[in-house]
Amino acid sequence: FRLPFLSIVSDWLRSLLIVAFVVAAIGHALSGALRVPISGHHSARGALAHLATLGAAYFALVALDAVYVARPSLATRGGSSFVGAGYTEVNVIAPALYLVAALSVIVAFTLVNGARTGRWKLPAAALTGWVILELLLLVVAAPLIERFVVKPAEGDRQIPYVAHNLDATTTAYHLDDVDMSAQQLDDGLSASTDLDSVEGVPLFTRDQLVSPLQVLQGTTATRISDVDLDRYEIDGVRRPVMLGVRNASRPDLPERGWVQEHLVYTHGDGVVTVPADTTAPDGRPDVNALEGELVPDRSQIYFGEGLRGWYAIVDTKRPEYDGTSFDAGTGISMGSTLRRATLAVATGESQPLLSSELTSDSQLLYRRDVRERLNALAPFLSFDSDPYPVVTDGGVTWVVDGYTTSSSYPYAQRAPTAQLAAGSGIGGRPNYVNGAVKATVDAYDGSVHLYRTAAGEDDVILGVWEDVFPGLVESMDAMPDDLRTHLRYPTDLMTIQTQMLGRYHVDNAELLFSGADEWSVAGAASSGVGAQGSGLAPPVWLFQPAGDTAAGDWVAVTVYNPGDSSMPSSVRNELSALAVGNHDRPDQLQLIRTDATDDPNAPQVATPLVSQSAIDADPELARVFTLLNANGSRVQFGPMTPLLVGDDLAYVRSIVVTGTADTTAPRLYGVLAVSNGFVALGDTVDEALQKATTASE
Repeated sequence: FRLPFLSIVSDWLRSLLIVAFVVAAIGHALSGALRVPISGHHSARGALAHLATLGAAYFALVALDAVYVARPSLATRGGSSFVGAGYTEVNVIAPALYLVAALSVIVAFTLVNGARTGRWKLPAAALTGWVILELLLLVVAAPLIERFVVKPAEGDRQIPYVAHNLDATTTAYHLDDVDMSAQQLDDGLSASTDLDSVEGVPLFTRDQLVSPLQVLQGTTATRISDVDLDRYEIDGVRRPVMLGVRNASRPDLPERGWVQEHLVYTHGDGVVTVPADTTAPDGRPDVNALEGELVPDRSQIYFGEGLRGWYAIVDTKRPEYDGTSFDAGTGISMGSTLRRATLAVATGESQPLLSSELTSDSQLLYRRDVRERLNALAPFLSFDSDPYPVVTDGGVTWVVDGYTTSSSYPYAQRAPTAQLAAGSGIGGRPNYVNGAVKATVDAYDGSVHLYRTAAGEDDVILGVWEDVFPGLVESMDAMPDDLRTHLRYPTDLMTIQTQMLGRYHVDNAELLFSGADEWSVAGAASSGVGAQGSGLAPPVWLFQPAGDTAAGDWVAVTVYNPGDSSMPSSVRNELSALAVGNHDRPDQLQLIRTDATDDPNAPQVATPLVSQSAIDADPELARVFTLLNANGSRVQFGPMTPLLVGDDLAYVRSIVVTGTADTTAPRLYGVLAVSNGFVALGDTVDEALQKATTASE
């Protein structure tokens, strides 16, 4: 907190002094007190003294800034490859800043003395020396040292400072808490592979279900704009479930007008649930399979996604569209004329003040969008890009990960925020990110709770804000058990950590500096026949034993290739590691290195792109795809799921047939399993794996 605060204060005061100097100079010039010293004209001594005093204050501030702002800021200075002070900063720029500070103090004293005595030769000489010193040390000497001293022996010069960067980065992103292990994998399945441990593999991607669920299960004035994947216990068995919330949707209202928008169509209508690992007999998503399951007592969604800037007033004379009414006291009472007038002014609408539909019992539901609500309550936190719903007996609760961030962590590398999904609250280029908070918002009454995670217990930033707002953040022990069983590893944090681990999984500065052991997140396989994969492969969610992860844990898996992602030619299509974020233990991230072997004959393990190439090259499948792509249909693929069973790795991917319209419900044609380069097609995941095992032996 201190350095950013001092930087802001210093910049503001220096700007203020510059403006004051310019304004004073113009004022004295217009009054005739300040003249150009020619033709015998002289400036008034008082005017010069005034300007000299302002100049002295400015240089005194420059001295303080050099010591207390500029010099500490070297530790967060971004170089070409590493953040932090390097050889040139430590040995040239830092000492130069002390000299600049000392000479700035001298300039300030000479200006004060000039204002007192009226003699200006000494201040002019001091000011000239200050300019020369600044130019020589910071503008000329520093680049020359960098080019002729550092670059020829960069490794020897920079390694000690790269070590600082390695230590700081692993701490700033909690990479030192990652459970790292090595495991030599077999590329494919064998007769000894325990296929019975493979269960609950999702068959559809989230995006494939958004539009179809809206068509199949949409209701008046609502829209399913996102589908989330979570695990639920159904009949005593944990299963993956797709959930789509029917949020209120302004563009989908059958009637428009102030009364309809704010008094009648006030809420959404429950949640659509679909098993992620099975389908209906016709292969389509089984929207009826969980009928009677996951039914909340209160299904109205007054607070949700896509509601930014849309307020509702409940308990009015006008009944809500479905005949229900708001049964909570968490809104803002609108019984007084002053409050109605305040709302009218805030929204630019006269109806809140003039409408006869409001009563003394009416309540205003304001900031109904989940992220908007959280940002208003806790602006010191950055919230995740993906709020997700949890269905309990009582109702629907939104869960959102909250992060503490900073851009001033000494020596820590900047976060690759460009890879985050749209809507992420982690903006700019922070170099410290911590999943310190789990936030919940009740979809019915809007009540908000912030819970401190294990990672937040020792978080200094969160601790300061807790001192400012005591009682705002609760202990994780206070979270209801039916919510705790649905927590997950923070999505945006895992995206950042998996990107950083590609470079910062090493344990010594020389390897980090050379880049000889860099990884990159594997490229995404194509989403359909004839399509090209683009971007990075997203984490795949499934129940899967991986390394030391307990069997049946709900995890997210990210795959790595060897090579530097910034140099595509260096990336090789072979598996180097797996990152496993454990949702059942939301503070655990595991990194399983798969290329740590001294055996030159060890087989290369396939990546998603290699497995997709095997699918694309299969002649039998090519004929199947040609037939399926005819008559207005098109073939898409489900998630490319890596299945790590013991030491055996295979990939599973479903074949999904859709129409050309986005609203067409997808139909499962079959499931592909790729094992040791062999591709097998089955009606189910189990059948495909059995066939692949037989083919690859």
